[in-house]
Amino acid sequence: MTDDGGPSDVGQDAPLTPRRAGANQVSFRAILLGTLVTMAVAVVVPYTAYVSATWGYGWGTLPNGPVVIAFVLVAINGLAARLRPARALTRADVLVIYSILSIAAALIVVHVPYTIGLTAYPLYRARNEYGWDVILPHIPTWLQPRNPDRILWFWEGAPQGVPIPWMDWLVPLTAWAGFALALFVAMLCLGALLSRDWVERQRLTFPLTQIPLAMVGDGADPTVSRSAFRLSAFWIGFLPCSVLVIFAWLHGVFPAVPALPRDFPIGQSFAGAGLPWSALSDMTVRISPAVIGIMALVPGEVSFSVWAFYLIYRLYLVVCGGFGIPPYGGGFGFAPRAFFEHAGAGGFIVISALALYRSRDAFAAGFRRLLRRPSTFGDPNAPMANTTAVLGLIAANGFMLWWALHAGMSWWSYGLIMFVFYASMIGTARLTAAAGLLQHMPPVYPRATVVHMLGARPLGLSSTMGYSLLEMGYMQAPMNFGLNYIMNSYKLFHGERMRARGFPLGVAIATVGVFAACSVGVLWAGHRYGAINFACWPVTAVPTCAFRQFSTSFTSPETPDNWLRAAMVVGGGVTVLLSWFSAHFASWPFSPIGFVIASVMHTNRDVWANALLGWLLAAVIRRYGGLRLYRRLLPAFVGLVLGHYLTDAAMSLFCTLFLGARGVTTIVP
Repeated sequence: MTDDGGPSDVGQDAPLTPRRAGANQVSFRAILLGTLVTMAVAVVVPYTAYVSATWGYGWGTLPNGPVVIAFVLVAINGLAARLRPARALTRADVLVIYSILSIAAALIVVHVPYTIGLTAYPLYRARNEYGWDVILPHIPTWLQPRNPDRILWFWEGAPQGVPIPWMDWLVPLTAWAGFALALFVAMLCLGALLSRDWVERQRLTFPLTQIPLAMVGDGADPTVSRSAFRLSAFWIGFLPCSVLVIFAWLHGVFPAVPALPRDFPIGQSFAGAGLPWSALSDMTVRISPAVIGIMALVPGEVSFSVWAFYLIYRLYLVVCGGFGIPPYGGGFGFAPRAFFEHAGAGGFIVISALALYRSRDAFAAGFRRLLRRPSTFGDPNAPMANTTAVLGLIAANGFMLWWALHAGMSWWSYGLIMFVFYASMIGTARLTAAAGLLQHMPPVYPRATVVHMLGARPLGLSSTMGYSLLEMGYMQAPMNFGLNYIMNSYKLFHGERMRARGFPLGVAIATVGVFAACSVGVLWAGHRYGAINFACWPVTAVPTCAFRQFSTSFTSPETPDNWLRAAMVVGGGVTVLLSWFSAHFASWPFSPIGFVIASVMHTNRDVWANALLGWLLAAVIRRYGGLRLYRRLLPAFVGLVLGHYLTDAAMSLFCTLFLGARGVTTIVP
């Protein structure tokens, strides 16, 4: 990846081999194989993640599951290319399978376990605790299992020899799957409208796409020998990272084995110090080689802004503390932390609005075609035609509106939360495309934004319940939104000049299959081992948060907060100014990306220090070795990421099979 967002040199030294006929298109074979592999993984992951605690699918904008599985496919494909070349997967096939695996991460990691928890938890708690009888009437009956008496089996395990009551779950899970399908169709259509403009005109870097491209290499039939693994620079990053991961695992199994520390709670030095320095008490550093590698790949102003704005945010808290105002609130109802968080939320809305405005020609082209007016904005290799994308976006949102109305929400309250949700979704996709942040999310979620701006009472109880269900089921983990993965997939296809017209339909079909497969996996694991024994996240913590929100709105409805309203306006204004300066001054060092995520938990824990190290690494190489050396070392940055992910997966398998170690904390983000 070059500084201007062009193609990377990663893997460039490989000799190109002739491509087979049809090797540069989305094939039915690739979609079918990708769907079947993803469904198989979706059935298994609930057991490995929640019961045995041996391997999870990953978290964030680059989950480790798709990366590891794609590498295994490339390794197997090398053998297939030798024995039966005609049956070997093409480069396009592997990229399509990787894309389906990535997009399905939103379902496997978030949507399915979250919605099953939301479905099962209130009935289970209502058996023994007072107060839940007030909440249950506000949950639509078609989002509750058919026989509440058997809900105990999911949480505590079914009696020996008793079959799982699948039919009890059919109606609620079908309802949730319908909303998920409509949401994914909307994201596929929205991504199709935005992707060409983001890739061609705005030239966003999409740094995360460098990882699958490095694994498949440049040959027609991807093999390990033709991938980035053959480059000496790649091993400069891969080997040191692998050693760190191996020792981290062995230290977890055998504490006597030394391992380099990765967590540095630097804020503890300020704990108990009193204001203003106590405002820094939660500062922490968690070293992640994968994040360092990605931060070294992105443009320098992006990585610089991430850590610089974080430090500015911390300075702001110290200054407020100097005036006697603690981070969580002081006089006049002013809470410095909440103010900055809502300023970031306002910035997210502005980033999304600017992204839509800059891509307005794509939307206009689709509507012109609907009105039978001539349009020149089109691409025969695009995932779908502009007209199809516009119609699909309208139809999908129409179904979701019908779903929400049937759940008891008012049309205007649903429209408000979806407005903020789309702003969050487009903003996170924009941050992923421009900065490649592995761990990031808006500082404030859609429900909190609407409630703090409007208050809970005008919404009504049915809409308030709908807010809690929809946010915790589908809007709660923005870095795992499907749009992030969809935009990266479209960038891969565009860069490969692939004919991708069948991909969105294949993903829509895969969405249904993966939702069903993951539901089977979660329900089987719960009825076999008892979901109450799972890690609290996601099947218990998520519904606890959702219904606590509703309970608060029910007993003491939130009122509008003028400070937070002002914060949204201030944050939007700051983001506009930063965007304007970035667009008009080439040497301007601050990107609005750093501002909008400065107060986020993941920035504090997982991002800022790694962004500083990645920026410093790239800056030193450019300063003393020039751009030529930096480009030659790009494979080393990819090696940091793959060394982190692949070695961690290998050690997880090794320790589980040979050492009997389970639940060891690793360093995968």
